[in-house]
Amino acid sequence: MMRAWLRLFVVAAVSGAAAPVVHAQPAAPVPVVTDKTKAKTAKQYVDAGLAAQNTGDYDTAITFYTKAYELVPHPVLIFNIAQATRLAGRIDDALALYARYLAADPSGAQAQTARDIVAEIQTGRASEARKADDARKAEAARKADDARKADEARKADEARKASEARKADDTRKAAAGEPHPASAPQVAQASASQPNPDRIQAADSDAPAGPGRMLRLTGIATGAAGVVGLGIGIGFAVHGSSLASDVQKQYDPQKVDAGNRSNTIAAVGIVAGGVLVATGVTLYVWGHAKDRRADGVALAPMVAPQVAGLVLSGSLP
Repeated sequence: MMRAWLRLFVVAAVSGAAAPVVHAQPAAPVPVVTDKTKAKTAKQYVDAGLAAQNTGDYDTAITFYTKAYELVPHPVLIFNIAQATRLAGRIDDALALYARYLAADPSGAQAQTARDIVAEIQTGRASEARKADDARKAEAARKADDARKADEARKADEARKASEARKADDTRKAAAGEPHPASAPQVAQASASQPNPDRIQAADSDAPAGPGRMLRLTGIATGAAGVVGLGIGIGFAVHGSSLASDVQKQYDPQKVDAGNRSNTIAAVGIVAGGVLVATGVTLYVWGHAKDRRADGVALAPMVAPQVAGLVLSGSLP
């Protein structure tokens, strides 16, 4: 009969495996029940603890499990107390009670369950610790980014204030008639335009070309064109002479026409080339004279279909 009560008590205790812990108690060897009344009372406490645990009253369940353990200190009651303690949210106390149960009955019916629960709690805590560390790092990165943005905003504000202060100072100086820093190059240019004996030679070398420079260049170009015209005229004259010699030896109307054309082109080339050469020389000489005095006289070439010459305007010296 005593063994039957003990088996009934153990079954009831195991079925209540789902509650938290109060305080760990010293482990004790599996007792031998000698008092039928204690075993019966302990079973009643276990039943009451299970009922309280099923309603969510975990502290009451722990109280009943503890009373049952005081009457019959069986290790499975430690497991029950650990379960109720875990469900009550006191995880550290529950872990201590699971460890106490495993130390008292490492091969008990609920030993593997206890180990699985402990492993699950430890894994969950590791995951939570990792998430907390990730959150901490993310928060640190966010704060660093906020600090960087704040620093950039501060620098931008300082630059804006400095620009406004500079503009205000420029306005004040302008109102007071003080020279603006930006006008320094102009001041330097104005001072450079003043006579300076040390820079007379440099100023002479940088002085603009004289008024006759354009005439001289025009004269050179006109003279060059005249030389080309003379060359063409002489070439056609030689060709016409060669054709005339051939006609004297043997009359050929085509050669006669070609010779006449060559002579005409030669005459025009020689005359025009000579005029252009003379004009170029005149312009070149006149340009030199223009550099020595600006007398308002202008000389320019004039070329028309049947006229070539120079146009002189202004008063002669």
